[in-house]
Amino acid sequence: MRVVELSGGVGGARMARGLAALDGIDLTVVVNVGDDEWFHGLRVCADIDTVLYTLAGIEGPEGWGRRDDTFAFNEELARYGVDNRFRIGDRDLALIVTRTARLAAGEPLSQINADLAKKLEITATVLPATDDELRTEVRLDDGWVSFQEYFVLRRNQDEVREVAYRGAGEARPAPGVIEAIRSADLVVIAPSNPPLSVWPILAVPGMRDAVAQHPRVVAVSPLFGGKALKGPAHRIMASLGLPPGNQGVAEAYAGLIDLLVVDGGDAAEPVEGVEVLATDTRIKDPEDAARLARELVAL
Repeated sequence: MRVVELSGGVGGARMARGLAALDGIDLTVVVNVGDDEWFHGLRVCADIDTVLYTLAGIEGPEGWGRRDDTFAFNEELARYGVDNRFRIGDRDLALIVTRTARLAAGEPLSQINADLAKKLEITATVLPATDDELRTEVRLDDGWVSFQEYFVLRRNQDEVREVAYRGAGEARPAPGVIEAIRSADLVVIAPSNPPLSVWPILAVPGMRDAVAQHPRVVAVSPLFGGKALKGPAHRIMASLGLPPGNQGVAEAYAGLIDLLVVDGGDAAEPVEGVEVLATDTRIKDPEDAARLARELVAL
């Protein structure tokens, strides 16, 4: 069975881990690149690396970064007066340096990513949404900033007034992305932040149409009792005019999904315009992720 997942960071990575654990699944994970950023002259692809590390079983305890990493490099930056609030671990640095050098040599991100996945012994296909540079920016009360400025450096405390995906209009889907969606038996939109993690993927020309034309698209809500377990998804959705709760998730993907999967605790919440399935959507543990993945595939 061929499954394509549209993924952001931690939630998407955990959903991918569950799907990858099932026998007989040919999984392609299409990952957001709007969060990608340059730090210290190095290209950091936060969501891609979270997916890679999680599929490889070496992710950090919070779901991002490398397990048992050290931070000598990051701490040493402070000696030279460098802003090191975006923490890069030493093991993480090895992958980032490898990527940056190969990008500088002219190689496309998708090819680099395929090689990194192979080195990490990942059997699923992990593709960036695009090889082109796409930058998610948010407008705060004091102006436009990058996603990482808002999310990491400002700790996502500001009110988001508007979201833009710079470069999306000129971007092209990475090789194999559209073909994977069209040939899939099932497309899963991960429990990721809709405006900040999934909409940047859909902003790449051709991507939204490919998803909208697919006969079976399932989205997993990132909300529990109207709020995200971590992160600002519910606040951003509200600030952008989406309704509260899972109705907002349904409207975030209007015209794209056939089924919205919500947590069992929200079973009584009315959602209009889409079929709803309520089940346990907490997937921090690999076993829970595999259980939810089995339910999605069985649909």
